[in-house]
Amino acid sequence: MSSFETTPGPGSDESGSTAETEISLTFRKGLQVMMAFDGDDRQLTLAEIARKTGLNRSVARRLVRTLLHMGILRETGQRFEMTVGVLRLARGFTDGHRIAQIIQPILRRTSESISENVSFALRDGVDATYVAHAQVKGSFTLNRVAIGTHVPLASTAAGHAILAHVGPDDWPDGVDRTPALDETIQQVHRRGFAYLADGLIDGVSSVAFPVFRANGLIEGAVSILFPTDRFDPAAMPASLIAELRQCAVDIGTSL
Repeated sequence: MSSFETTPGPGSDESGSTAETEISLTFRKGLQVMMAFDGDDRQLTLAEIARKTGLNRSVARRLVRTLLHMGILRETGQRFEMTVGVLRLARGFTDGHRIAQIIQPILRRTSESISENVSFALRDGVDATYVAHAQVKGSFTLNRVAIGTHVPLASTAAGHAILAHVGPDDWPDGVDRTPALDETIQQVHRRGFAYLADGLIDGVSSVAFPVFRANGLIEGAVSILFPTDRFDPAAMPASLIAELRQCAVDIGTSL
């Protein structure tokens, strides 16, 4: 992809409606610069930042200099990279959701009980974004899954668990409701959880349970990943299913 694409937020559109007057375009461009740094591009030159974001090079330079001044970026030679200071931006979210204080202990307790790595992801536009993990030493894991990793709702178990409980008026733009996805959603309702064999990676399957807020609205999903031949979807261990379901309930009551 030659440019960094962003999705307009709620209340905005591509045509420049009245809502556009409520948007700071400079701030949005600054966020584009920050989001250009990812697992594939930890360090970027100014030219690469401009190309990836689609911004004019002089605009990109001013934004980069601002982020350097704020301690969000640092410069090494001709390249730039994020600093640990960016984590300050996430502090309000992690503290507000009590990730470390409440959610992490719930995941850890479940993980130890079922001897599987357990993850919690929140609905995030057309994706589900992982915000917490609990790992068991020596158990199956994927290095590609980390805090902040986002996976498509339409093609992951966590996403299916979420989409199965999204109302038609709240269906995310950009997710096509195909006959195959409808059948998957019906299976989630019948089972009470989502099961996806050989999802994003061949040989790796996943199970996910929906997480609801106290008001009954879907918020996210808890899930596990495992080699496809480990579990049969029609004969999942009852104890594992019960533990994961309770984990989802416990996290939901904490939100």
